[in-house]
Amino acid sequence: MQDKPDRSDYQDTEFQRLLVEYADMVERGDRVDRDALAREHPQYANSICEFLDNHVLLRAALEDPNDSGSGNDLFATINSPAEMNGSGSIVWSLARLSESEYPVQFGNYSLKREIDRGGMGIVFEALDCKLNRVVALKIIRSGELASAEELRRFRAEAEASSAIKHPNIIPIFEVGEVHGLIYFTMAFVDGEDLGALLRRQSIAPQEAAKMVAKVADAVATAHHNGVIHRDLKPSNVLVDQKGEPFLIDFGLAKQQSREALTCSGQILGTPTYMAPEQVSGRPIEAPMSCDVYSLGAMLYELLTRQPPFRGPTQFDILLQVLDREPPRPRKLNKQIPRDLESIVVRAMEKAPSERYSSARQFQEDVQRFLLDEPITRSHPSIADRLRTWWRREPILVSHLCGILSVLLIVVGAELVRQTPSPDTQLKVSLLIAWLASSFLFQRLAVIDRMTDIAHWTWAAFDVATYTTLIYLADSPRGLLLVGYPMMIVASGLFYRVRFVVFVTTLCSIGFVMLCALVDDPIAKRLDFSVIYMSGLVVLGLCLVSMIRRVRGLRDYFGGNAP
Repeated sequence: MQDKPDRSDYQDTEFQRLLVEYADMVERGDRVDRDALAREHPQYANSICEFLDNHVLLRAALEDPNDSGSGNDLFATINSPAEMNGSGSIVWSLARLSESEYPVQFGNYSLKREIDRGGMGIVFEALDCKLNRVVALKIIRSGELASAEELRRFRAEAEASSAIKHPNIIPIFEVGEVHGLIYFTMAFVDGEDLGALLRRQSIAPQEAAKMVAKVADAVATAHHNGVIHRDLKPSNVLVDQKGEPFLIDFGLAKQQSREALTCSGQILGTPTYMAPEQVSGRPIEAPMSCDVYSLGAMLYELLTRQPPFRGPTQFDILLQVLDREPPRPRKLNKQIPRDLESIVVRAMEKAPSERYSSARQFQEDVQRFLLDEPITRSHPSIADRLRTWWRREPILVSHLCGILSVLLIVVGAELVRQTPSPDTQLKVSLLIAWLASSFLFQRLAVIDRMTDIAHWTWAAFDVATYTTLIYLADSPRGLLLVGYPMMIVASGLFYRVRFVVFVTTLCSIGFVMLCALVDDPIAKRLDFSVIYMSGLVVLGLCLVSMIRRVRGLRDYFGGNAP
């Protein structure tokens, strides 16, 4: 779904000037480059495109020779572009049709209401006046602003859908064009998308498995017909009043018999549900495997009520998809059967060779689960299990390695000494508490709405605990100070400027406290302290600069929307 245009834009003089300029281009029949518009005027691009999309649609409805007069004359109260520019106001009704303005005649169809709008098109519930049946009519969202690539994708969606005959794929009835607006019609499903249904209510594991099994069967049929969907997600599955799922939106589909619509370096799809090889932007050797991954991600969300990966921006999600593993589903919902969790985990393996070999094999395993039969299982090695654990919980694994190493060193040093240190028991107890707290913070980090609190509290606890351990250590303590820059570097893995600043500040405060409290050579050398503090600050600033540069790539991946 696209964001609605901001009403405040319509009071902006510069926006009004641009709107008149682009509206004149459309009226002359010139093609508007939406990509250039977004680059040159990013703050106004969405509002301008929204206005022109609907302007073209309304003009087509007004000028249609087949108009029987049943539709409303929407231009009766709308000012001309010149009048709008002069008066300093824009009539909002052009930006979006209201319910009172329906029905609108569009060729042989009477548009009754808008159902949905996405990146490629606007979908209406419409009446086919010739056959007297209700259909879903999809018009390319960009209208006359559409580029050649968008037109090709829109046509490809209709062609891909019409090439597949399956009870859970909505059939295409007609593809046509009215006043330069390309559209196609399909069977009308009275229901809501699976994502909306999931936000409204939870879905039992058995019911979720049944739905995904039917979608997987539809995907397997599509693959058999040489069509790869490439954008499988809950919002692309319609559920009717009887609970029957229907796969929709083949806008990014690739037909194997044709040249791919995606070139190297271009990423198309929804990051949360995309396979790692799809996110990388490189040519994909086994494209069908991407749909298998997306089926697993869809089932994951239905079972846990949250997507596999979340983040403040698409860029954060892309990084996680590439090198992280999502939390195991049963950690988020203990009611999930273990076999169903195993199916999800296998479908979402990072390496395509480790996943189900096809959507059909995935569907058959889900069907075995539903029939209470043994599922097929992969047999990962110990190295594979350790690698998966590292990708799923890198922060916890790093903590365990570091804390256990220090614990072994402390215990080993005491065994070598002839006279035990009086602080040994306190050090060991502190390390064990640190170890246990790491598991607690990791468990909190996977809970919805607790992730940020857990990470920030975890970082503060780490610095405080490590500072206490250094305080309890014997002199000289210089080598132990390597832990502070290590924690600052680790904070950069979150790709968040404020988090790096937070950890750098805590480490600096911890070092200052040590200098003030311990009797150690590090506290007596002012020059050493100043150089070390400067090093911590410079390290933090370098990480902040790197993160800002890297996050500048978000525009390439679709902006700030998660």
